[in-house]
Amino acid sequence: MNSNYWIYHWAKFRQDEVIRVPKDYTVHEDFTRLAGEAEVRSAFSQINALYAQIYGDIAEKPGEFGMPMHLVKEQREMSQKWRDCGQAVFRPFVLLYNLFVVSQVENRDCLCVPIEKYNALKKQAKYHVVQVLDSNVKNAQDIFVKLADYGFVFEGLKNNKPSTGDIIISYPDNPFILQLWKMLADKMQNTCGFSGAGYSDISDFIFCSFRLLQDGLHTANYGDFELLYDYVLTETEKAFVLAMDEKLMGMGLFRRVHGGFECRGLAYYHSEKVMEAKGPYTYRMVSRGGDFIKNINVAEKMRMQLRIRNVTKCLEYLESCPEAVKQIFEKSDKGCKKRVEGTCVHGISYEINGEECWRCGCCHTSFSFAPKIEDIEHYIKLVELGEKK
Repeated sequence: MNSNYWIYHWAKFRQDEVIRVPKDYTVHEDFTRLAGEAEVRSAFSQINALYAQIYGDIAEKPGEFGMPMHLVKEQREMSQKWRDCGQAVFRPFVLLYNLFVVSQVENRDCLCVPIEKYNALKKQAKYHVVQVLDSNVKNAQDIFVKLADYGFVFEGLKNNKPSTGDIIISYPDNPFILQLWKMLADKMQNTCGFSGAGYSDISDFIFCSFRLLQDGLHTANYGDFELLYDYVLTETEKAFVLAMDEKLMGMGLFRRVHGGFECRGLAYYHSEKVMEAKGPYTYRMVSRGGDFIKNINVAEKMRMQLRIRNVTKCLEYLESCPEAVKQIFEKSDKGCKKRVEGTCVHGISYEINGEECWRCGCCHTSFSFAPKIEDIEHYIKLVELGEKK
């Protein structure tokens, strides 16, 4: 079964991260030079659907894409091979990105990729989510073959690999899709590293964000908040992110992007100095929970994280809290390997309702849970009471 392999779970995970296209969003005039706004919106929706389809097909037929086949039972979460699978799923879109950004438009029907420019691509920095700008995309020959299944036509390849001649790309079913897709890549290249997105990577392209269309080809006016807001899926989650962010920023806290390889996130700090030093955050919202496999199949995935170091100071207040808030503290973790060894310094131990509880804190704060908008004031009060030892 494909579910025995990490690549299956990663592909499902990445499929779930493709940004949903809202009913109402802005299209900048830079993207309507070749077609009307209605055609741009239609083409973008088709591109967005292709992202989800390709990620889904990788899950079902990973071997055809040349993906690594590491068994779940043999590779633990957070292992290098686990991470390798998470990166490998991006390969079709990294390849397209690299082809698009060095290509030239020919007759509005196809793109010409000068082979010298393609071969000159050199891997730059290790990006937050995915490495780009490297002509040596692993197993590219398999990916070129599979992309043909989605309507792409490549000329100039030899044995399904770039050779000595230029590469010609066409998309006969709808040439404008190809033109728009290239514009999205160009916009990403123009703005990644210094855009409001907060870090240097091509996430907006890899996950097909509609935000790429809202400003001109050289401008990105959205910021840190959208980086989390767009990745949470339900209206309930979006409402919580909006309300919690407004409350924390209104309290004078400082905010920065703080996600991870498997999530998008925002962290909040009491001082700008601590934030700039990447010190301990007080609050954090992330787009996904820590249970990598199970989290894919739940409707509401986002998690709120609170830095509470002294639960004893919270117990009296907890007695007046709603049951959902009390339950956050009543659950105990099994703990990490270091706890078993007796060397864990990040977890906390406390007693509640006569029961001993342990909360691990190695990968994030000890308290991480699915939040409710009506309980925001309780979360803030509990942090005020228990943040300091």
